[in-house]
Amino acid sequence: MQIETPELDNALLDFGQRIVDEMQNQLFENRSVNTGDLARSITKTIVNNGSDSETLQVSLLWYGELLEDGGPARRAGGMPPIRTIEGWIKRKKISVPAAFKSPSSFAWAIAKSIAKRGAKKYSKKPFIMESINNAATNFGTAEITKALGMDLTNNINVVFEKTGGKVV
Repeated sequence: MQIETPELDNALLDFGQRIVDEMQNQLFENRSVNTGDLARSITKTIVNNGSDSETLQVSLLWYGELLEDGGPARRAGGMPPIRTIEGWIKRKKISVPAAFKSPSSFAWAIAKSIAKRGAKKYSKKPFIMESINNAATNFGTAEITKALGMDLTNNINVVFEKTGGKVV
């Protein structure tokens, strides 16, 4: 017999949305938002693992892990893309020093410096586990437990009625 868990599914999706909201807010609070792509990439879904088992899955772009744990330094070597650095300069509204004629010449100088010296390690700006913990504390397991209890009661009643019993 297939056990139905619509209340649990809804509670897990609500919990997942709270995690997504917390993660997005935490990114802004940490001042980790540049283009907004990472914040927009955060999604939640219920994954059916078969045999009456489900998991809440939260997904995001790969570089969210770099922010959570910090990332390796970039070694000296080839120049990074100048257009990417130029876009970063414009988004961050970094003023171009007087020694440079344009943002692209400043971006070229930054790229050349990275190629020569490398770049420092990505600093840690944790937001994933903190967001999950905040959502669990504020939303709590109470809602998920309540939903599971409702589903169990409903499933027991269905089985009881199928065997000839009458739920009053």
